[in-house]
Amino acid sequence: MTESAHPASAAPTASRLVSAMRGFVTGLLGLAYAFLIWDATFYLIEMAQAGISGYGWTVLLMPVIVPMIVFVVALLISRRRTLGVFVVVMLAGLGLSAVFWLDTLSFALRNGASLLG
Repeated sequence: MTESAHPASAAPTASRLVSAMRGFVTGLLGLAYAFLIWDATFYLIEMAQAGISGYGWTVLLMPVIVPMIVFVVALLISRRRTLGVFVVVMLAGLGLSAVFWLDTLSFALRNGASLLG
């Protein structure tokens, strides 16, 4: 009788471990997303001191907002998946957000005059 009780008690422990790992990965990747948001916000503030137009605000505010949306969408897409799929989806979203930020930064550096007011 104790043998049948032992596997049942192992299931909640495994579930807790997976939940803890998912929380750890979410926190770690959340910090990476936050770094992208912080970097884009810092650049926006630097450019705002030079005086940017409405177009400039729109272009430079998008890399601040897009990673937030991508993070939430990635969480919603992968919330009921395995831990491996969760990590891959979150990393794909992080890569998408990073490429978006680099594209915006490249555009701003090449076309800085069009962003200024």
